Amino acid sequence: MPAVAEILRLRAPLSLPVLRAALKGKRVLLTEEELLAVLTSGGFVEGPPGQWSLAPASSPAPAPARFNRASLASRAGVEGDVLLKVLETLVTDHPEVNWGALRDRLESGADVAVSDRTLGLLEEGVRRFEVARLRAEKQAAEERAREAERRRELQQLAESEVAMLRAELDDERRRAHDAALERDRLRQEAEKLMALKEQETATWVATAAGGWMLDLGAPETFGEEKLRQALGQLESALVVLNVPVSGREIEAVVVHPGGIAVVEQYDIPSTAGVVEVPAEGAASVEGRPLEVADPRADVLAAVRLLQKAASLDLAYLPVLAFQGPAEAEGEDVLVCLTSEVDLAVDDMLHSQSARVSADDAVALLAKLGVPELPQPPSGF
Repeated sequence: MPAVAEILRLRAPLSLPVLRAALKGKRVLLTEEELLAVLTSGGFVEGPPGQWSLAPASSPAPAPARFNRASLASRAGVEGDVLLKVLETLVTDHPEVNWGALRDRLESGADVAVSDRTLGLLEEGVRRFEVARLRAEKQAAEERAREAERRRELQQLAESEVAMLRAELDDERRRAHDAALERDRLRQEAEKLMALKEQETATWVATAAGGWMLDLGAPETFGEEKLRQALGQLESALVVLNVPVSGREIEAVVVHPGGIAVVEQYDIPSTAGVVEVPAEGAASVEGRPLEVADPRADVLAAVRLLQKAASLDLAYLPVLAFQGPAEAEGEDVLVCLTSEVDLAVDDMLHSQSARVSADDAVALLAKLGVPELPQPPSGF
């Protein structure tokens, strides 16, 4: 081989026959096969077809580049903290490189010689790290989307359940309301039936003063009993107590030769104080409001109902009766003590110029739907 190299160094390239002849001159006898074996063993290259020459001398390998942490991270295209994470993953992936030592020296701030192969492995590790990071971010985003979808579904389910519960509650309330209305209707029907029954069984009673009294409902309070006793003192009067008129009950209707008295009595004890009934607005007793805010409007409304139901051109007298003293403004309503209501009504109606005939009296009673008088009224 040295002889071959010497010849090719001086005269190259040479074909196998020429090279073999030159070797013979140096007393080196090789067959063509042996020479070919020498040439292919290394250090020689085949140039033009069939011609051989020495392989060019290889240049010395360049020295490895030196990096610190910042420059190596810049070369890898990542941040410094990411570079350290990549080095940690390479410990497992490529254990043939002492990545731990490289990491320690970079963290200490020293410059480190890094071969091209190591740089290539590092760049590959960075790519794999980025792929893994992106995959993890994608998975995290998908998980967040799934979680958001789950929350949205739960929210929709909760809203649906709440809406269903509200609908059920509304139904229950409607049913309860309808049931209450039905109970009220039945109660009213029962009251009407009882009132009709009482009217059917109620009878006129002659009073000691020469009048007649029909009680369509037993007195329930002390004031009602006092009113009943006082109206029983009227002469030639037809008194109907607890009269149902157009859906409301009037405490007393007095058919008098001088007119029709409509009486509403209020159970306010005489010890409560003086009742004040203004011309307009709420009544009070010693500054305290009454249970019925406006008695004047209440009795006037009762008069209008009776006028409409009777349809008779008669004189009507609204009367407010209290158990204790009362002061009233205006002259449209007569205000008196319950115990003296007979005297007040009699005096007021006797002063009227218009008169009520016996026929008018009978017609009014018929309009009220009460039983007929046992005998024609007298004094009319």
